Amino acid sequence: MDGECNSESPLFERPDSAEKAIKLIVQDQDYTRKIKELQAYLDKVKEIAKPGCSPEVLKMALNSMSSLVSFLSRVSSTRKLHASL
Repeated sequence: MDGECNSESPLFERPDSAEKAIKLIVQDQDYTRKIKELQAYLDKVKEIAKPGCSPEVLKMALNSMSSLVSFLSRVSSTRKLHASL
């Protein structure tokens, strides 16, 4: 059984399992940090473009958010197409 991976052995007994687990944890932390950063930007937009703001601010916020949603929708659908190929 030299060099073979025993399916009954715990995950972390494999040589590179700990490294992979650490990499996944770091990736998850980075993703979570980026989600929080996105949420902070959205909160700032809500704070600036609230009832009583100038028409120019409201127009800019609407145009920017509309463009962003459109772009993200295209990117998202493109990724789904690539994933299915």
